[in-house]
Amino acid sequence: MLHLLPVLLSSFASSSPSSPSSPSSSAPSPSSSIVGGTPVPPGQWRDVVAVLSPTSACTGTLIAPDVVLTAGHCIDPAPVYVVVDTVDYGKPGGEPIRVKAAIAYPHWEGAYDVGVVVLDRAAHPTPRIVAAGCTATYGLVAGAQVHLVGFGLTTAGGTDENTRLHQGRAPILDPTCRDAAACMPSVAPGGEFIAGGGAVDSCFGDSGGPVYLDTPTGPALIGVVSRGISLDGPPCGAGGVYVRADKVMPWVERVTHRTVRRTKCPNGDPHGNPGEGPNGNPGGEPAGNPTREPVVEVEADDTQAG
Repeated sequence: MLHLLPVLLSSFASSSPSSPSSPSSSAPSPSSSIVGGTPVPPGQWRDVVAVLSPTSACTGTLIAPDVVLTAGHCIDPAPVYVVVDTVDYGKPGGEPIRVKAAIAYPHWEGAYDVGVVVLDRAAHPTPRIVAAGCTATYGLVAGAQVHLVGFGLTTAGGTDENTRLHQGRAPILDPTCRDAAACMPSVAPGGEFIAGGGAVDSCFGDSGGPVYLDTPTGPALIGVVSRGISLDGPPCGAGGVYVRADKVMPWVERVTHRTVRRTKCPNGDPHGNPGEGPNGNPGGEPAGNPTREPVVEVEADDTQAG
């Protein structure tokens, strides 16, 4: 059983977890702070962003001065503002910024569960560098440890409330997401991966948040939280499905008209050979994808963000 990982809010300042859905396919269903993680000290992971709508909260990553990468299912309902450079979006502080536009990946329910949020102005923290295809190929191996960071719930049952940023380290379980029951067929193998389970995992509210891989130049964004895998037990704790960030960067740059920094590849290709995507399509986009994406222009309530 799969569960999307946003969290429903009773207000922008407090969160209340939603009941996880039980979709019959591999399509993401909204639900993920980090189970088994620890609170993030102020000043760390400054590129991690709280993505807030009037009714739900997700996590995202600043990948350009005014662009946040998050989950596709976090775009509906459209986020109104984000809070950057905070370890607790329920308390004063941080940098609230209004959302100018929100764009979900075309047909994300059956493809890549990602979306981008374009901000009304540039944020102050340095955007996170994205792991290029070459980095992901060599770094995504079974057993490799990655960093999970998010604002989601912290218990396997998903019954607590949380607005605090947490972090944890978890192993890669399936580097290419070949498990047909959990993975999206249109982007498999290689468009997603499975990580976590056991002591550390994503949960409701972590949706759209980052998975970081340690590289010689520092942690790079390698994945985006999509959905959890639950067998017959609690909704969180069995592992999660993550979208490979490098696979969607050509789409992100096309719809935002921004350049995203990637790690360097030995052959000098800054994009990490984006043409080698699932089904042999350019930019890693699955077959049959339309060329136009729905753009949600957001008119923020003046009372919501300063």
